[in-house]
Amino acid sequence: MHSYWSPVFLPYPDGSQYPSNIQNVGYPFQYGMGTLTPHIATSSATSGRGCSENSPDCRETAVPCTNSIVDEESKEDRPKSPETDDCTTGSLQLVQTDGDNIIEEPRSGMEFNSFEDLHSYYKDYAKKCGFGVMTQRSEKGADQSIRYVTLGCARGGKARIKSLNVAKPHPTGKTDCKARINALKIEGKMRLTTVHNTHNHGLSPKKSRFFRCNREVSETVKRVLDTNDLAGIRMNKSFGSLVVGAGGFENLPFLEKDCRNYIDKARHLRLGAGGAGVLRDYFLRMQYKNNGFFALMDLSDDGRLKNCMDGIPPKAIITDQDRAMKNAIAKVFPESRHRFCLWHILKKVPEKLGSYAAYKSGLKSHLMKCVYDTQTVEEFEKCWDGLLNTYDLHENVWLKSLYDERQHWVPVFLKEYFWAGMSTTQRSESMNAFFDGYVHAKTNLKEFVDQFDSALRKKIENENNADFHTFSVTIPCISRSPIEKRFQELYTNAKFREVQQQVMGVLDMDPCLLSEDGVMKRYLVEDEVRVEEFTKLVTYSVNFNVEDYDGKCSCGLFEMRGILCRHILAIFRANGIKLLPDRFQ
Repeated sequence: MHSYWSPVFLPYPDGSQYPSNIQNVGYPFQYGMGTLTPHIATSSATSGRGCSENSPDCRETAVPCTNSIVDEESKEDRPKSPETDDCTTGSLQLVQTDGDNIIEEPRSGMEFNSFEDLHSYYKDYAKKCGFGVMTQRSEKGADQSIRYVTLGCARGGKARIKSLNVAKPHPTGKTDCKARINALKIEGKMRLTTVHNTHNHGLSPKKSRFFRCNREVSETVKRVLDTNDLAGIRMNKSFGSLVVGAGGFENLPFLEKDCRNYIDKARHLRLGAGGAGVLRDYFLRMQYKNNGFFALMDLSDDGRLKNCMDGIPPKAIITDQDRAMKNAIAKVFPESRHRFCLWHILKKVPEKLGSYAAYKSGLKSHLMKCVYDTQTVEEFEKCWDGLLNTYDLHENVWLKSLYDERQHWVPVFLKEYFWAGMSTTQRSESMNAFFDGYVHAKTNLKEFVDQFDSALRKKIENENNADFHTFSVTIPCISRSPIEKRFQELYTNAKFREVQQQVMGVLDMDPCLLSEDGVMKRYLVEDEVRVEEFTKLVTYSVNFNVEDYDGKCSCGLFEMRGILCRHILAIFRANGIKLLPDRFQ
C-alpha cells in the first residue's frame, strides 16, 4: 500500500516569480530538501488560486490536488483521487524513485534554454512517473527552430479502428489521455504556458524502460552488433551477450527488437551497389581466383539483372506454399519443376493441428510417419487415410489442401528427400539446421553473397582442419574388405566413421532378389530402423546393374550424404563385387 507525500516548505512569494536556476537548467531539477520517502506524487493542472503550507489541502497526509501515480501492481487496492485545482504554481511537487535524483513536476512558467533541454526534462520526468512521451504538435519559426511544441503522454489521442472485423479489433494503446505540456519560445527560451499532469490510465515506473521514447541503442552497442553480424553471429546470441554484460535485461536501455531493427537498417545501408552488381563482382573475384570458374551476366543500364540464364528456365524452383506464386511459376516457367519447401510446411503443423486433443498423443507422430516413413505412393496413401480416419480429420481444410498438392511436397512423390537411418527427430533437426541458414540468407542478393562467401570460407577451413586430422591420425578398418580400405583412403576420419557404421550394418542384411530383366536386378532388403524409442522393420528396394555395377537404393543415403548405404553394400557382397565401382569414388 503506497502512501501519499507532499513537500512541506514555503511557496515562492509571488506565483509569477521563479528561482533563477530554473531558467538556465536542463534536467533534473534539484532542490535542497530533507529526506524524502521513495514514492511518487504528481499534481493536476495548476491554477492561480493560492494555498499555504498550513492549509488542509497541502498537509503531508493528504494532497487533494494530486493524481497520485498508481503502480499497476497496486492500483486495485487504492481509490482514485479526484481532480482538483487547489494548489498554486508556487506549491512545488517533486518526483523521486528509489533514491534517484529528484525531479520537479512540470509547472506553468518554467523556462528552458532550448527545445532539447525541455524534451530531455519531460522524458526524464515521464520515465520516473511511468508513462511514455510523444511530440503531439510542433511549429517552427523563420530560423527553423522550434517555436511552439506540445509534448504529451504517448497514450494521448483517440484509438483508430483499422480492423474490418468488429469481433477482432486490433489492440490499441490510445486512451485519449490529456496529460501534456505546451511550450512557447519567448525571448529565446522555451517557456511552459499550460500544463496538465493528470492521466486517465495506470502508470508504472518499473515498466518505463519498455516505452519507445526511453529506448536507444548506443554507438558502442551498434559497433558490437555490426561486428557480430558480419561474423555470422545470430542476433539472439549477440543480444544474450549484451544482457550478460549488463547484468540483466532491466539494465539495458533497449530491447532485442531494437537491435534487430538496427541490424536490418545496417544491412540495407551495406548494400552499396545494386544486388545484381554485387553478384557480378563476386563472380569476377571467383573467376580471378579460379581459372575453371565461369559466369556471364547481362545487366541493364541501371544495374538490374536482365538475363544470366540466356533464355533457359531453371530446372527446379523451391518456394513456400503460396498459391499465387504457384500459379505465376506455372505460367512463366511451365517446364520448371516447382516444389514446396517441406520445412515451411511442417513449421505450420503446430498452428494448424495443435488445437486437437490428440495432437501430442499420436496425431503429430502419425503425420510425420506419413511424410518420412512411407517408401511408395501406395504406402503413403494408406498411411494418410489412416491419419484422417483415426483422428477424424476429413474436414480439415489445411490437410485437404496439402493432399491436393501432394505432388509438390511429399518426399515419396518427389524422390528428392532421403532420410535413411535417421529418427523423426533427427530428420526434423536436419531440415531445421539446413533451412534455417536458407531462410536467413534469402533477403537480398548482397546478403546472400556475403553469407554464402563467409559460409564457403568456413567450410573450407573446416575441411582443411579435417584433412589435417586425417593426415596425422588414421582410423583402423574393422574388416578385411578392400571396399572399406578404399573408403579409408578417400574419406576424412569423420566421414569414414559414418561409412563404418554402414559396413557393420551389412552383417544384418539378407537381400532378396525380386526380379531380373537383362542386366538389371531388383532386390528387396529388410532393415531395422530406429524411430524414437523403438525399432521397426522397413523394406528398401535396390536396383542394380550387373554390367557397370551401378546401384540405386530407395533410402537415398548416397544421394543425400555421399556415402554408400548398407543395402547396396549387401548387394555388392551378394554379387561377389570386391572392389569399389568408380561411380562411388
